[in-house]
Amino acid sequence: MGDFESREQGISLKCPHCGSALTFNPDSQLLECAVCGSKFNEDEIKDKAISFKEQETFDEELKDYHCPSCGGEILADETTTTEFCAYCGSPVVLRGRVNGMLKPNLIIPFAINKEKAKQILTNYLKQFMYVPKSFFEEANLDKITGIYYPFWEADIDTNSNLVAEGKKIRTWTSGDRKYTETSYYNIQRTGEIHFEDISVNALKSADKKLIESVLPYPIPDHKPFKMEYLTGFYSKKNDLSYEDVSPEIHSKLNSYANTVLLNTISGYNGGVRVKNSKSDILKHNHDYTLLPVWILDYKYKGKDYTFAVNGVTGKAFGEIPISKTKLWITFASVTAGIVALLSLIGGMVL
Repeated sequence: MGDFESREQGISLKCPHCGSALTFNPDSQLLECAVCGSKFNEDEIKDKAISFKEQETFDEELKDYHCPSCGGEILADETTTTEFCAYCGSPVVLRGRVNGMLKPNLIIPFAINKEKAKQILTNYLKQFMYVPKSFFEEANLDKITGIYYPFWEADIDTNSNLVAEGKKIRTWTSGDRKYTETSYYNIQRTGEIHFEDISVNALKSADKKLIESVLPYPIPDHKPFKMEYLTGFYSKKNDLSYEDVSPEIHSKLNSYANTVLLNTISGYNGGVRVKNSKSDILKHNHDYTLLPVWILDYKYKGKDYTFAVNGVTGKAFGEIPISKTKLWITFASVTAGIVALLSLIGGMVL
């Protein structure tokens, strides 16, 4: 077997009309050809992918693939499932990464395109006065990248119980004295609750706080996984099993159950304190799902800032960079205004 055959290869969806690479368009929800403008739905393009011999061993940290369009070499780390060829620019799905046990059950396709994601992030950062001007430059914004991140999502039916203490406070005045009466009440709540898509990040290297900050995603937007949705975007595969994240799933479950049951309690002006709570699982199902996130990395004054935009709802999140120059200009302007005002007042007094 030759050297070329021994290496894993990628897969690319080709336009049946002109042979150029197809990419998934979030606006039309179709596969489109940038060269001839042809558009195809999933059924029309089925079985037109350039296939290859698959290898199922993923022992090495760095894999060596070949672009099916031009034969160029593609390097990808062990959690990457979609790349772009550096030679011809074609989107390539690294198919061996999404086969067998690694294949996702569900996916939510991108519904927001790159230009809209850039505008959402621009509007988000413009709320803050001291963001550096360089952030809004087109060369920076154009680096925003669409990535499918792996998540474990759980649907769980529970029988949840909560024991709490409620406090009512009554005050009144008699003569020249003020009285306060505090009454304590035992509260119990029980209910069967269904939770849909409790989501937890499934990638060790991901910025967990950043990626989970743009949750939730619309439940009806889930679709059975198909590789066609990956074309034109980057994607990652999980390296955390469901068993790895199940303690966090159950922690979130208990927190959500407490919130639901506490919302049924009212009328205690002195507050409610949870004394004990428990959720027994009646039914449990989980799915390995890919969720769409637009990511922008921005470097300023030697520090990296990363921003995330939900690829469906547009919810944005990220640490805000501060330009000290803008801050000092604002401070100097305010100070100059105060000095001028004091001088004016002083002149009027004299």
